[in-house]
Amino acid sequence: MRANHNHHVRHAHSTCRVSRLLRPRIICAVTGAVPDARVVVIGGTGRVGSSTASALIKEFPNLKITLASRSDDSYQAAISRRPELSKASFQHVDITNADSVRGLLINTDADLVIHTAGPFQRSKNYAVLEAALETRTGYIDVCDDTPYSEGAKERYAERAAAAGVPAIVSGGIYPGTSNVMAAHIISIARQQYDKDWNYRTPVPGEGSEPKWLRYSYYTAGSGGAGPTILETSFLLAGEDVIVYKDGKEVILPPISNRREVDFGPGVGRKGVYLYNLPEVVSGHKYMGVPDVSARFGTDPFIWNWAMWLTARLIPRNLLNDRGFVKRFAALSDPFVRNVDKVVGEAVAMRVEVDMMNGKNSSGIFVHKYLSQSMGYSTAAFAQSVLQGKTKPGVWYPEEPEALQDRRQFLQLASTGCSRFDLNRSAWALESEITQIGGLIYW
Repeated sequence: MRANHNHHVRHAHSTCRVSRLLRPRIICAVTGAVPDARVVVIGGTGRVGSSTASALIKEFPNLKITLASRSDDSYQAAISRRPELSKASFQHVDITNADSVRGLLINTDADLVIHTAGPFQRSKNYAVLEAALETRTGYIDVCDDTPYSEGAKERYAERAAAAGVPAIVSGGIYPGTSNVMAAHIISIARQQYDKDWNYRTPVPGEGSEPKWLRYSYYTAGSGGAGPTILETSFLLAGEDVIVYKDGKEVILPPISNRREVDFGPGVGRKGVYLYNLPEVVSGHKYMGVPDVSARFGTDPFIWNWAMWLTARLIPRNLLNDRGFVKRFAALSDPFVRNVDKVVGEAVAMRVEVDMMNGKNSSGIFVHKYLSQSMGYSTAAFAQSVLQGKTKPGVWYPEEPEALQDRRQFLQLASTGCSRFDLNRSAWALESEITQIGGLIYW
């Protein structure tokens, strides 16, 4: 029978340590190398794509990276932001044209394609995934849209398995790293690891089952992630929210049911609101958690009010119109950039799992720069695919087939974190804890 393992890493440069309590506790795995390979990052000149390419170049200099987008100007702008991207080559691509995407993968002889060209909301364009399957190229996307990710899995999972192609959907930071944090907590509780951290099937009666999974996210301003995150936010303001309560699907209004969440010292307590995010559906369907919800909040607090009003005052037909939303985001972007200069780009995630036996296990992830942490999260998924540690098929991040070694993934994904704690009691993550007479007050 497995004992619980608490992971608590506070690092600025991906350091890790081993501590002792009653027995040795392995905090994190050593990040492994990847074989020589060719990686294409579609949307690679945008904020998310360029961050991903930057992380890959820094961590795995043996990789041959190609950035692909529609514009030479965007490539030059990306290099000005991140000079290390000059080590990558550039190719044009139009993701609305299947021949363009297929030609890109053939011409670059790609081993892996990473699709970061969002937003994914309201999209039914699977040209990148289809080209990856046709050319037998590994695939990762950073989709944060429930219908799109579910569509990818339902329509292409069998085909990917038959073609021997490993594919991970929603492989960003949230969803992405947050899913893996939850899965690791739950697998430890269920005793689904052996002593060497390989997956195992527990015997009946072993472990504890999860009852409620809560995802809570915070970014300062837009997190410096560019206009795409604004488009995504406005599109999500037009989507009803799926949550699960008592094992049943419940539909709620977008940006509703405010909850105050403590993200620990340095961030503190923040108000977060329900959004329709794919990790809710995947957590219920593929991790088997009865109750799941996901919330997001930002600073300054007036942005939350503005999004609340957007969801209620702008007609749904306009919020469902990608053209309108793109123009709306472009209009808002300069003002948001100026606010970002004041509030910064910090990101924080808190994952809480309540067990059937009444116990609670939680995790927290805090990073000063959202764009950097997004890049390392996606690079960590790429590491698994390139190492052959992702099975053929289409997988969400939390599925065991997506990541053979979750500890290795979390080690790389948490690079640069000011705080990364996992599998801790909820009270241990609070900003202020006072102990009086053996009792804890917070």
